[in-house]
Amino acid sequence: MDKDLIKLLEQTGFTQKEAAVYLALLELSQGTVTEIAKITKLKRSIIYVLLEGLIKRGYASELPDKKISVFQATDPSLILFQLKATTKNFSEMLPMFRTLHNKGKRRPKITYHETKEGIWKAYESFNLAPEAFFISSYEKIEKHFPGAIDGWVRDYHKNLIPVKGKHLVPNNPFEIAVAKKLSANGQQARYLSEIPTFNMDFSLCENKLAITSLEDEPFIVVIESEELVKSIRPIFEMAWNNGKEIK
Repeated sequence: MDKDLIKLLEQTGFTQKEAAVYLALLELSQGTVTEIAKITKLKRSIIYVLLEGLIKRGYASELPDKKISVFQATDPSLILFQLKATTKNFSEMLPMFRTLHNKGKRRPKITYHETKEGIWKAYESFNLAPEAFFISSYEKIEKHFPGAIDGWVRDYHKNLIPVKGKHLVPNNPFEIAVAKKLSANGQQARYLSEIPTFNMDFSLCENKLAITSLEDEPFIVVIESEELVKSIRPIFEMAWNNGKEIK
């Protein structure tokens, strides 16, 4: 099955198995649990449970007056409609969320993660920002998260990641090659000519600064503070201005 479509459905709230069943139904137009099982390689008992959930949420339906149970997927445009409605509702409630968030006054929020899952979620949060700075060794990131670079590049190419990033990398063949891929897919990238490598990753966006150690046992510290980001942004800008264009 198309992994990109499954990933996209997961981003809209489907589980991986729900996405597989939904895509199978789209492919079949109408299908039995046995037919769905052949495509998804899932057990029939699991498929029944998944279908029940999809039907409750309006993403599938059971055809009436059939000797055996036959199911069909709802038009995918319903997913888009529900996403738009959710986005509209969230936008209207955003001031209330910010009011709650700001009750802590100006104290920064600091989080720490030493698991790969925690680090990865922090990275993904920066990809959701409108703009971000990244000063990083993608060679070290690839060591800890194999396939991450190709995944990001692919998603940049398909406009699945909204961030407009500035990527500053060390001066070595691996990093330059990654920078060229990023530049070719909607990102800005430069390299620091006098620095061949580094073991840290620095990420900066609207109100967050993340510092990641990319040594053998990686960890990340994320600081949420508009004042801190405002103060440190000029340092990132200076580093960017000293970077060399990718050719």
